[in-house]
This record gives sequence, structure tokens and C-alpha cells, in this order.
Amino acid sequence: MFRLKVFLLILLLSSGSLVAVSYQQMETEHTRIIFEEDDLTYARQLSVFADEVFEQLAPFLAHTPSVKVPVVITSNTAFANGYYINFPSAVYLYVTSPEDRFLGSRTQDWLKSLFIHELTHYIHLTAPVGPAKFLRFLGPGVTAMSTVFMPGWWIEGITTYAETAFVEHGGRGDSLPFARIYQASLAQDSMWSLSQGAYNGPFNPSNRIYVTGYLMVDYLVRQYGSSAYADINRRFAAFPFFGLSPAFKKVTGHSANELFTLALQEAQAIEQSSEHLFGEPMQGDRYLPSPTSIGLVGYIQSPYEGRALYRYSADGSAEKLMDLSLDGGSCISFATDTAVFSSLWADTSDPSSLALSAVSYSDLFLLNLSTLKAKRLTKAQRLVQPAISSDGSRIVASRVNGSFYDLVEVKTDTMEVITLASKERVSFLEPVLNRDGSKLAYLALESGNSSLYLLEEGKEPLLLVGPTADELRAPSFEEDDSILFVKELELYRINCATGRIQLVHTDSVGVYSAAVQADELFYETYTAQGVAVKKTVLQSSFDSPISLRDPLSVASYAETVSYQSSPYYDNLQFNLALPFPFVEANQFQMGIWFHATSLLRRHSLVGSVGWSIRGAKLLADLNYQYDASTYALALGLALNQYDITTDLYVSSAYAAAVVPLFSWTGYSHFRGLSIKPKISLIWDSTGLTTTGSAMLGYTRQNRNSRTMDFFGPAGFATSGGVMLQSGMNAPILFGSVGMQMRLFDSSAMVRFVLDAIGTRSANMGNYYALFSFKPLQSGSGKLRLSTSIRLPLGLFDAPIPYGGLTGAGLEITAQSAWYVNADTLIWEGAWAAAARLTANMVLGGPAVAFQPFAELAYLFGPGKWQFSLGLDGQSLKTFLAIK
Repeated sequence: MFRLKVFLLILLLSSGSLVAVSYQQMETEHTRIIFEEDDLTYARQLSVFADEVFEQLAPFLAHTPSVKVPVVITSNTAFANGYYINFPSAVYLYVTSPEDRFLGSRTQDWLKSLFIHELTHYIHLTAPVGPAKFLRFLGPGVTAMSTVFMPGWWIEGITTYAETAFVEHGGRGDSLPFARIYQASLAQDSMWSLSQGAYNGPFNPSNRIYVTGYLMVDYLVRQYGSSAYADINRRFAAFPFFGLSPAFKKVTGHSANELFTLALQEAQAIEQSSEHLFGEPMQGDRYLPSPTSIGLVGYIQSPYEGRALYRYSADGSAEKLMDLSLDGGSCISFATDTAVFSSLWADTSDPSSLALSAVSYSDLFLLNLSTLKAKRLTKAQRLVQPAISSDGSRIVASRVNGSFYDLVEVKTDTMEVITLASKERVSFLEPVLNRDGSKLAYLALESGNSSLYLLEEGKEPLLLVGPTADELRAPSFEEDDSILFVKELELYRINCATGRIQLVHTDSVGVYSAAVQADELFYETYTAQGVAVKKTVLQSSFDSPISLRDPLSVASYAETVSYQSSPYYDNLQFNLALPFPFVEANQFQMGIWFHATSLLRRHSLVGSVGWSIRGAKLLADLNYQYDASTYALALGLALNQYDITTDLYVSSAYAAAVVPLFSWTGYSHFRGLSIKPKISLIWDSTGLTTTGSAMLGYTRQNRNSRTMDFFGPAGFATSGGVMLQSGMNAPILFGSVGMQMRLFDSSAMVRFVLDAIGTRSANMGNYYALFSFKPLQSGSGKLRLSTSIRLPLGLFDAPIPYGGLTGAGLEITAQSAWYVNADTLIWEGAWAAAARLTANMVLGGPAVAFQPFAELAYLFGPGKWQFSLGLDGQSLKTFLAIK
């Protein structure tokens, strides 16, 4: 009991003192905003509209949360995102807005639209409906129980609808590229089913649950009223096991599938484009190619081939030049002999990094096209959409500045980053240079309006087009005095000297970006399989005058409200407790399982407690973790666990830490070095055993992975350490070396792992068994060699109950071992082989992937079989030793 009290005291001190002291909180009537001190400006901006948004959404969703909504905001990322999380329920907001404007260009306030989206999640998914209404005594996390049965389109549909319906302009429902996703699929007879819309599969569109959900919810609300969604949700949650269709039938008279058919019938139809694709049709995204000294080069990302640079021949056939993991075609720009690209990376060891919002950067690299080697230009910057002049003399980019973007130039000789344009609440995006870099064109986005500017050396910026509520995209120099640009997915040309604008090309699906090469026009468009490139003969421009939509009125921003801020302490919060009956000596005993975490995910405590009727003892199994980014700490206690082999009650405790010593991320791979000390105690009625260990581990992992890589990317890992145990007069040394390599250029992998352990004074034979077979030899040291071939079996898009099957893989492994016995190396005398079949399944609502497997192993020599069933790499049930 004394040891339990000491453990609980340590836990209490950890929860109370290991706090995120740099975090502050600010309370409005309905929200509690949590932020770092440097983000006070954004917290105040959010506080201006937080309560207004809450009071709009709560009646619509028929639920008013009884507690203030926790909202965590961060400006430490190089990309845009947001989360609703449960356990405990909270909202996370990234201040950084999306440079690709996936909410549409008319979105006037990114932070407000993001808050609407995530707060909708919070109010929807914390509503006490169904059984949760009567089980709240189990903890606030019980409201998540029906989420498991919800399809992804139901969860994301209401948020995508809300981000459009509860703002004056913007949102995905007001975005033409978003609409083209389902319109092009319908035109090409490639529309997915409602069941497939329940989860995001391995193929395009990657945002399928949002598109499906918006179509469904928008049609539902327009046809059946604003209360229909909440009514269906309440009926569904009462008995969620058979899906949403019974609730849809009661409210609308139609099943969910029938309503999806009706929504698609109402969707605006477009004709299939008659232009031919450049290159073979493919699943994935093919981006606009550029002429270089080594030929026509472009970027492609494919679930089968990964992300890479390709060189094209005249007929469109492509040859892979190099793997290069980038986030789309806007991340790379080509000159004649070089290319510049931006590479995103996360610094998880930064003190400000959180489990759900790691500090991240986007740095520029210069690629030599003749050698295909790249060098880093910047360090710890947040630069996107880089552009390089054709002669390679000048590089510009957009730089994250809160929710907006500045325009900057990167000096290739000094690596200095110089600001060219910066204005409050304006984003400067999609810069492009002419051949010698003397002219720079770019877009300026302000309050939902788009403008096209030209900047020449020594001159003031020249406004060419706008401001307009029309969405402008993708400027490119045709010649020094003419610029191509896209307006509402149509291609135009403007003469910079005269200001004359002409229509150049249209496509029934749309033109997303374009470039002229000789007398040919290359342009990006959209297909049901992803972004594609088309090539056509450049025609004379149309003389019809351009029609520009009037600009939206500049949004007025209220004065920030002076809510008082105070320090925030990230303590554990109770989430859920459930009955947890356990078996002891073939008898059921009663227990309770519980879960607690902190809002910032610094702390977590998961465990169970019970009472042994047979032994009249308190039982406990507690595991606490603290994540400080710069290190992690874990504490565990297992009290009075019954051991059937000795008929004793055994207790144990441990303390372990992970301390990163070094980490480095480049554009192609990641490297990290860490140390992991651990101390553990095991005691029973016969005595106490103390064990201490320290392990040093190094990892090198390739970043150029593919969706088809079922078993992960190529990489190398090695670790080694020492373990000291009471009662032993010599330390135990252990180590491991593992390597996974790609088999040629396929997604099949070959893996080798060598494990070793040894000491001078004890038998190590029971370590590193061949699968779960009993060792056949003994010795003071042991080596085990494992060799595997890992074969992906394909990418699937097959609906299953509550989600989908997206992939499978087969791993065939051979193992054998050697023992050190009296300074002699002795072979195990047998070797084992196993085949493991693993599937990848995704739950649609929570978007959680899990991997069930079945494994069959055989020990050659003794002739024993073993069959195992498991989940996520851990065996749950093993049937052994079938002769």
C-alpha cells in the first residue's frame, strides 16, 4: 500500500507541476480559449465572434453545451488544419490559412470559417442523444459512443454545410473547384456510392467524405428544413447499429441511399470534356510540365508510384527521374537547369509542439536537374508556392504570416529572405517570374476578393485585374508583356501594356492553370481520377469582353474585446469509466476501467481498478504518460496481478523516459537519435526484484512513401543498451539492427532484423523466441535473425459495416537463432517460417484505421504449428504446438 501511495503522489505532482506554463486562457460566455502568449492577438480575434457563432449553431443543432467549449489555437504550423477531438472534447484551430484556398477564394475570414466548422463538430458530437443521454454518469466521453457507427459523410457533411451557410460568402459550398469534384465524376460516370462516401479511400478524391456529406446535408436542409439534420441524428443515436437509413426513412420518407440519388439528380450537370489527355489516364494527380534543359519535366503523385518527377516524350509517355515527396504541383517551380521546391517538415522536439499540433516549417531547396541533387536554401522558414525565373537568377515565394501570406524573395547567394509585399489582412499568393526575373506577377486576396498585380524592378505594383469576387488563379507569363490567368476556371490573357483582356481557352470541366510552349497550350484540369494535364493547339483569343463580378464589400472587423487572460494549467481531466470484469483463477471479479487526459494531450492516465474476492486484495493497473515534446515520461503500476503458474499475487511498477538527442529532417529522409532510460520493480510475497536499463536508438526513415506501401517506407533502425537486475552480478547487454528496403522500384519490401542479448551469469535462452515457440537451446547469449518479404496485395475501396477495406498485405518471414554456450555458438537446431495476412480497415466516422491479421507459423524440425489472430501487430489469441 505504501508503494501505491508513493506512485499516486508522483502522479499528482506530475499532473500539477509539469504544466505548459507558457499557455494562457481567455474565457468568453461560451468558450475557453487556450493559447500561447505569442498568440494573444489571435485569441482576441477569435473572442470577437466566438459567442456569436455559438449562438447561431446551438439552435441549428438542437444542443447547447452546458460547459464552456475549450478552443486551443496555435500559429506554429506551416499548413492549415483544425480538429475536433474527444477524450476530452475540445476544438483545435491552426491560425495558418490554406494557400490552396480549399474553402474558396470568397472566404473572408479563415479563422472564423474554421471555427464554424470545428464548433459544429463539437456541438454535434457532444449532444447527449440516444443511450448517452442516460449514461452521462459514466463520464463526459460517453457521448462519443455513437460516433463509431456514423459514416464520415454524416460527420463532415454538417460541418461543410455550416461553413458555407453561416457566413455571408465563402465555404466549400461556394467554391467552383469543390463542385467540380462531383460534377466531373457524374459526367464521367465515375460517381462513388454513398457507402464509399462513409470513409476516405486510397484513391481520388481524397476529400470524398466532405463532398458526399455536403451534397446530402445541403439537399436535406433545403428540402426538409433546418431541423431535419438534428431530428435524424437524434433518432439514429437511439439505436445506431443499423446505420442512418431507418432514421432517414422516418424523417424524409426516403432511405439515405434514395436521398443521395435525389441529391445527385439535382446536382448541376456538366459535359465531359472533348480534349484529349496529355499522357496515359492514371489514378492520381499529374501537374503542369515545364520545358528544361533535360526535356519536358513535370510532377506526378500516384497512389501506386508515389510522388516523383517525370520526364515526358512528345507523345506524353513519361520516365521517372526521381522520387520527391511534395504536397502538390504548386510546391515546385522549374528553371532551365534547376528547380526550386518547398518541403514541409515537423519539429516535434520543439517545446511548443503538441500531440495534435506539432511545430512545422516549410523550407526551400534548389534542385540541380542534371545531377538530381538538391541543397537547402532556408532553415526553419514557412515558405510556400515558390517560383524561379527561367534563367535561375531569382526566386520568390509566399511566406506564412498568421492567417495571411507575405510575398518574399530568397537570395540564392546569401540565403537572405527579403519581404517584397506585406499588408494587414491581405494574402499574396501564386507568384510567378518572367524569364530573366525582371517582372513578377502575383495574386492579392483581401476580404474575399482577388486581384492580379504586376511588379517590375524599380516600379510600384501595377494592378492588372480586380479586385473582384471572381476567383482568380494561376498567373503565368506567356511573354514579357502578356500574362495568362484563370478566372472561374476559364483561361484569359491580359496585355500588360494596354490592359486588354481576352478569353483564351475553356474546358467543360475547367482550366486550373496553363502555360504556352511554342504554339501549344498545356493546361491542368480535373478528372474523376484526379488532376490531369491536357495539350491543345493554341487558338486565337476570343474578342468577347471579360465580365468581372463586382468586389465584395470589405468586411468590417469589430474592435477586439478585452477579455482578461490568465495562466492555463494543463491538468488531467476525467473522460470515461466503464465496468471492467476480469478473470482470476477462472472466476470473474468486478473492476472499473477509466480514462483521463489533458486538453493539450500533455498528460494521460489510463487504468483499471478492482477487488479480488478470492484474495481479498485491491487490484490496480495504472499507466500515466507525460509528453513535454523535449522529452516524454511514462509511469506504470500493476498491483496484485494474479499469476496462475506460481499461485502468487505479483505487483510491479516502472518509470521510463524518452529523451531525443538529435533529429534532422531533409526533403528525402528523417534521422533521429534518442535515449530511453527505464527502471522497474517487481515484488511478491517472496521478495523484490529491481531492474534498470538504458537504450540508445537511431532511426533513419525515407520520406518518399507511397499509398501502395502497405508496410511503410524504406528505412533503417538500430538500438543498443544495457540492463542491470538485482541478484545478478553482471549486466545484460542487448541490441538490434533492422533494415527495410524497397524491392526494385515496387512497393514490395525486404526486411532484415538481427536481435542480440547476452550476459555472463544467466540463461538468456528465453529471450527472442522464434515467434511463440518454446526455445530448444539455452545459453548466456542469444542471436536471432529474421528475414521477411512484405508484399502489398493491392489497394481496395470496398465498403464494410461502418467503414471500408482499403488495403491488404502478405508478409512471409523466416527466423532462426544461435546461442552462446561455454564460448561456443550453437544453432537453435530448427528454423521457423510464418505467413501473416493483414488487412487495413477504416472506421468511417472516427476515421480510425485498424489492421487485423491472421498468422500461421511452422517450426521446422520438431514439426510444430502455431496459429495467431491479432490486431495492429499485437497477437490477441494464439493456438500453439499442434504436432
